[in-house]
Amino acid sequence: MKIIMPLTLSAVLMGAVLAGCSSETSTAGEKTEAPQADKKYKLTYLNQNFDKTVKDSYAVKYVQQKFNVEVEQLPRSKDNFKDELLLKVASGEIPDVWVDLGFPEYEKLVNQGAVAEIPQELIEKNAPRYWAWLKKHLGDDPLKLYRRDGKNYSMPIIQTLGPDRTVVSLRKDWLDNVGITKNPETLEEFEDAMRKFRNNDPDKNGKKDTYGWTGQAAGIKDIFSPVFGAFGVFPGTFTDKNGKIIRGEIEPGAKQALALLNKWYKEELIDPEFVLNKGPNVDDKVISSKVGIVTGSWYQFIQRAAFFDGKYYEKLRANVPNASWLLTAGPKGPDGQQGTVQLNPIASSGGQFGKHMEKDKGKMAKYLQVADATAFDAETFENIVYGEKGKTYKKGDKGDYIYLPPYDKEEEQIKFGIGQQYTFVGKSFNDYEFQTPYMTLNEMMPIRRANEHIGKGKYDILQPIQIPAYNENIDTLDQMTLKYFIDMITGQRPVSDFDKYVEEWKKAGGSKVMEEAQKKYEENFKK
Repeated sequence: MKIIMPLTLSAVLMGAVLAGCSSETSTAGEKTEAPQADKKYKLTYLNQNFDKTVKDSYAVKYVQQKFNVEVEQLPRSKDNFKDELLLKVASGEIPDVWVDLGFPEYEKLVNQGAVAEIPQELIEKNAPRYWAWLKKHLGDDPLKLYRRDGKNYSMPIIQTLGPDRTVVSLRKDWLDNVGITKNPETLEEFEDAMRKFRNNDPDKNGKKDTYGWTGQAAGIKDIFSPVFGAFGVFPGTFTDKNGKIIRGEIEPGAKQALALLNKWYKEELIDPEFVLNKGPNVDDKVISSKVGIVTGSWYQFIQRAAFFDGKYYEKLRANVPNASWLLTAGPKGPDGQQGTVQLNPIASSGGQFGKHMEKDKGKMAKYLQVADATAFDAETFENIVYGEKGKTYKKGDKGDYIYLPPYDKEEEQIKFGIGQQYTFVGKSFNDYEFQTPYMTLNEMMPIRRANEHIGKGKYDILQPIQIPAYNENIDTLDQMTLKYFIDMITGQRPVSDFDKYVEEWKKAGGSKVMEEAQKKYEENFKK
């Protein structure tokens, strides 16, 4: 396949703009801030769950009728969306709208002229509920971090669960089996639990085949982050300390964490395969009762009917009916510090429109109206996710939304054409308070409320900020860090090499990164 290189991109984009406008340009003029009443717009959406949709679905028909639009759902790669989209743009096939690009890609496409400006007034007028939600969580100027040269190019997506989503969970039934009656809180108490999980046959199968804690090393943030958090550092993130930007992997506390992890590794308390593990490996070990401690999202450890996922609860209990979890914020270190790397609520660049959409503000406004309704209007949301009341679902005595047989089975929901898999941009604007009646059974609400804010820690405050030196050097710096950290934990290098690592990190571009990060921090957060 021939890929058009950046030197020819401007010409390609101009062609795409003209092609995109040929059938959709508003006859009322380019400045329109509302859809034409007598025009039927065609809206296309990229859907990573396209394989679970049907062409003439109930959800799509409902949206088409309610908003007088034609809707087409298109397949989107689940694992390679970023490269897929960049390739489409480079070849002149710019979609109307997309979501979930990282900020480096957002920056690249804006600079290349592939992204349409989205005026603030257009959002305010056509998506008022969405705008109110943004202001509630991001303040009076919710577009501040998305503007480039004074213009906004994004529909922000906020992950409101992010700042306290990640917890450290221990097998409570294993604690009972090995005779631990006090819930572990400190590093020492976690270590004692891990030692007994390894040596005292917590699953009662007569074999020494269990470990204390498992994890992975896919990225710096993944390597036993709560152990670093116990020493007050958060590797792989920019955090502020007394007005100064720091990077957790080069702070002295990281050396203390590495020394402790090396001790645990030597004693076989942590899973020796953490270096090779990927997400599915971790899941398998948790669900097959090979480990007693794991880091994950709080909703993975409780019933699915309480909130969203429940995989570590549901799948584990299918094998071990009396299995239970103790959710914690992580072990407390010598100074009482605890926590793990959390998720910045501004985790992606949000949603964008293709450049050609600037020439049809009416169509852009229609997209916004549909987004506003699919995210914040109860009737619209219920029809897309649950379908037809009395046929596919009912409301229980306590107000719960309950699928009726046979639609309580996912395959029947797919056939009928309803469910969370139908994407209309607005479905990415997750207002979890609005969605509470749909996501949590009334009787499960106490379980959700007891667990949803246990997590502690810090997130990368500069994630939405463009830092050129970071983008240029981060791959090299991260690979260096991963190599050093893994080698020090597994004993391939002495932990005393940490100081050598810090010096190499700084010389390899780290000093420039930190200098630029401090400048960006002061520009964006200290005004």
